[in-house]
Amino acid sequence: MFRRSLAAFAVCASCAQTAPVAPNAPIAPIAPIALAFDFTRTLRVDYFHTGGPDGESLKFDAAIAEAAWSGSQTQLIDTTNLGKYFFEVIDSSSNRVIYSRGFASIYGEWETTPEFRTENRTFHESLRFPWPAGPVRIALKKRDRQ
Repeated sequence: MFRRSLAAFAVCASCAQTAPVAPNAPIAPIAPIALAFDFTRTLRVDYFHTGGPDGESLKFDAAIAEAAWSGSQTQLIDTTNLGKYFFEVIDSSSNRVIYSRGFASIYGEWETTPEFRTENRTFHESLRFPWPAGPVRIALKKRDRQ
């Protein structure tokens, strides 16, 4: 389904400390995904999307706190299979996907122009999602035709 994984950003979205786990402590049940977020804030991850005839690359720019999350608080996992690109927010402690979205980017549109075959360009792009309750990884993927 995905031609390749373009990038994985590590984002430490919380400074909260957690208590150490005892060696024989019972495993806590998995919390609902919505509990993995603080909906009073939004995390914006900015990056540079560069490419042309020689290939495509991404470079992290910044992680920025924004105002309250204005998107859905219940439909956190995207099942629409739409958009040339797709990103997942993965909880670092459980390795579970807690948010995902498909999207189209300005770079993806630029790939359809004649200039793409002869020039390299850089576009500044952003991913936005509710503020995670703990550290997360972001996987940004590009879909193939299948």
